[in-house]
Amino acid sequence: MVDASSDFLEQKISELSVDDPRRQLERICEERRIGCSWVWYEPIGLRFRVDFPNGREKRSQFISGGDAEKFLSVEFPAFTYLGDFDGVFFSESRTIEAAVRSNISNLLFHDIPGVRRIEHPQLQLPGMDEEVEDDARPNAKIRTNDAWILEFDPTPDRPDLRVQIGSASREFNVVSDRRRKRFPGSERVALPYGLGRFPTIRISGVREVRHDDILDILNRVSGAVFFELDLQYGVATSIVPSAASEVARSRSRVRQEKAQQVPRNPTNQYPEKPLSLYWYGRSSGIPLLEYLAYYQVLEYFFPSFSHRDTLEKLRNELLDPRFRPDDDSNLVRIIGLASGAGKGYGSEREQLRSTISGCVTEEHVRDFIEGSEILREHFSGKQKIKDVAHLNLDDTRNDFLTAVANRVYDIRCRIVHTKEDGGKSAANLLLPFSKEAEQLGPDIELVKYLAQKVLITGASRLHL
Repeated sequence: MVDASSDFLEQKISELSVDDPRRQLERICEERRIGCSWVWYEPIGLRFRVDFPNGREKRSQFISGGDAEKFLSVEFPAFTYLGDFDGVFFSESRTIEAAVRSNISNLLFHDIPGVRRIEHPQLQLPGMDEEVEDDARPNAKIRTNDAWILEFDPTPDRPDLRVQIGSASREFNVVSDRRRKRFPGSERVALPYGLGRFPTIRISGVREVRHDDILDILNRVSGAVFFELDLQYGVATSIVPSAASEVARSRSRVRQEKAQQVPRNPTNQYPEKPLSLYWYGRSSGIPLLEYLAYYQVLEYFFPSFSHRDTLEKLRNELLDPRFRPDDDSNLVRIIGLASGAGKGYGSEREQLRSTISGCVTEEHVRDFIEGSEILREHFSGKQKIKDVAHLNLDDTRNDFLTAVANRVYDIRCRIVHTKEDGGKSAANLLLPFSKEAEQLGPDIELVKYLAQKVLITGASRLHL
């Protein structure tokens, strides 16, 4: 990207026609005090950057000449983006619209009673083998390329609030993060209902004006709609995250360096049950579930390591020359060491600490974190996950493994929303689609690393 102050960029801007739609877009942005600038990207060329409103934040879009024409056609800029979703609020029509996706095929929507096909004369996509009519036919079979809509019956207390799921509106097709995606083999098509395979949820009649209140409506209404669709029709649906939030999530993951050696036959075998949990974490693709799966790998070994730690403490106590079997206080101390909770000894936090210290050293964990710039920045910089233990790599006076165990356990508690060790205030819930969940990548890598180490420690020789 070329610096906006460069002479090269100024030259490229001066070469634009006075009728270039990006210039018109620039004038509107300046009149309405919307942040904007010009940037040059290799190899795609000149782009006009607009910082659209998104509550207390902004969402930047890099707009080509063709994109600018489309933005100017949708009452620009009478909309605001909504949080970390690929969703917007159109202030003129008082309508929320957000992209949705199913974990199976979107065609499942088409099997829901009430879905109808929307057709327009200008809709000519590849594979359409019959004449298109400008009407809506509820009984027509819906094909992959068709535009469609499903309208929900309003409730008596809010008859003005309308909810629909269907192909993206023309306006949303322009401002969505997905606007550059094309149907294979076709040019971009601007339609009142967009492409048939690009579904959205629309909520009309919204009275609220504040961004956070509108975002709350989107969360609550879509959550209820999606849950009931799943209950009644088995359609599992969610709102699509914004492109920026998906990039943030991918950037928070650490890329593992691949080994250069040729693979060899394994000499170890690993415990079947915790290994199954490990593979569940690797395949889940959902950050919170992945974290919990790796934590469960550690949890599986709690009894082994907590017993080992307790036996060592008992051995040290009995070897103490001052131990007297006829002294009740000495025996009470032995009873206290031997008493435990559940399958292991000590609290869950203590068992986790024993397990971690049984499979890694402080140097192991420090080297792992310091070997990645992403991990170093995440754990040493400004804390992105609230209410969890901080890992200070520069602190050599305190027990680093205890801090690691505390952080792993604190995040686990925030995911499952438990109370700690008998009655402290409940941890704040770590929500699946929150910014904190997006930033969880380095912590997932840490607990995965610990799960790998404990599996190695619990391995035995492979005999076939």
